Amino acid sequence: MKRSKYFLIFFCTFSILGAAEESPIFSKINNILPEGRSVQGIKKSQVEGLYVVDIGDLQPIYASEDGNFFLYGELYAIEGGSLLNTTKQEISLNRRAILDSELSEKDFITFQAENEKYVVTVFTDVDCGYCRKFHGEIDDYNAQGITVNYVAFPRSGLESESYNKIVGAWCSPNPKESLTALKQGLDLELSLCQDHPVEAHFLLGQRIGITGTPAIISANGDLLPGYLPPMELLQRLR
Repeated sequence: MKRSKYFLIFFCTFSILGAAEESPIFSKINNILPEGRSVQGIKKSQVEGLYVVDIGDLQPIYASEDGNFFLYGELYAIEGGSLLNTTKQEISLNRRAILDSELSEKDFITFQAENEKYVVTVFTDVDCGYCRKFHGEIDDYNAQGITVNYVAFPRSGLESESYNKIVGAWCSPNPKESLTALKQGLDLELSLCQDHPVEAHFLLGQRIGITGTPAIISANGDLLPGYLPPMELLQRLR
């Protein structure tokens, strides 16, 4: 059964890629993209004759069916009396896909809700005031059914004291306790190890547009920058 499922996924992916490569959009857009960029996928948008083109960035571009015209910007749908930013939806989908491809359970320091309703990925720093405030209420987030998967984002960079501290937390035999103590401002004697994901987390955060902490990402890829109190975060996730 598993083999059949994976074969179907592979077949569908291969078919979509093959169809994209046969489209004039594929060749024409590739010809004008800067070095290091290329068309990763093409799909129909909600607008007749307009296609969403993934160029390996968070934000897609939009191209005509013949590939002779394209635009880079936000596409809105009018739904009743309100506007829906469909480009933001695409960005969230791309962000989620990148995180799912780059992160696994072994990357996280997880504070799990007993009655889990939502799971968020939070890029965090141990010296950031609002990260400390967020973590000081971790039991309240968990009580609302929100599981928090922390990944590391030392804001001051890879050659900083904050970087060494957070590496120490990920290298610790008790990562949750160490991370909590560091966010409480305690000085710990932590050993640094080679096999840690902190640098990869930092580079991943930059890739998906993280500029500050805490940066909360929902299960569908929406970025909620900055601190949100437990009840407000719950409302946003709903």
